[in-house]
Amino acid sequence: MDFIVFILCAASKVDPMHLEYFTFSGRVMALALMHKVQVGIVFDRAFFLQLAGMHITLEDIRDADPCLYSHCKQILQRDPEFFDSDALSLTFVREVEELGSRKVVELCSGGKSIVVNSKNREKYVDLLIQHRFVTSISEPVSRFARGFADILSNSGQQKLFFQSLELEDLDWMLYGSENAICVEDWKAHTEYNGYKETDPQISWFWKVCPCILMFLSYLNYKVAFFYHVLCSFFPYIWIS
Repeated sequence: MDFIVFILCAASKVDPMHLEYFTFSGRVMALALMHKVQVGIVFDRAFFLQLAGMHITLEDIRDADPCLYSHCKQILQRDPEFFDSDALSLTFVREVEELGSRKVVELCSGGKSIVVNSKNREKYVDLLIQHRFVTSISEPVSRFARGFADILSNSGQQKLFFQSLELEDLDWMLYGSENAICVEDWKAHTEYNGYKETDPQISWFWKVCPCILMFLSYLNYKVAFFYHVLCSFFPYIWIS
């Protein structure tokens, strides 16, 4: 599929207005859901779980950070004897690179002096994931959630809203289905506001609709069709 994945990055703070942008993005996403507008974006699983207040596991980051996922898998799968030999020289820290500079962040109190071994490596991997996908971007996530709650729910119900959804369902609402649009099904579920199905304008629309869909499918502009063509150039029609 050709879509944009919504993933947060800690380096976004280079822009002094980045938090305002995240608040604005939350409002836009909420408005898209409210008005049934497909925006061609899907949520990263780790980001979705943060909004739902749920714990992020190793499998949840597979697509968001393949390198970190592979690194953590290797740590967990290595032979215990090899791992306890301290051949990897790992401690409970994370090296962060932002805008060309590097810094070392402790994953827990005294992390620099805690050696990772076969007994605590699962905890190390979990702390690594939580820092990368929760701690380091907690403020942007909070601002996005605030913007979302401004439109669609209050702050107390925002987590409950996401907990009640599957990520695939949310992606379907924001991105839409990859299945071809069925004109007959669309026609059967259309409500006309101020028009009748027999009106000339409506009849013309349904006659040219297959040709428009064929053209837009070729250009891969299905989302633009719903938002631009239907709302701007044709009589107001509510798709239920």
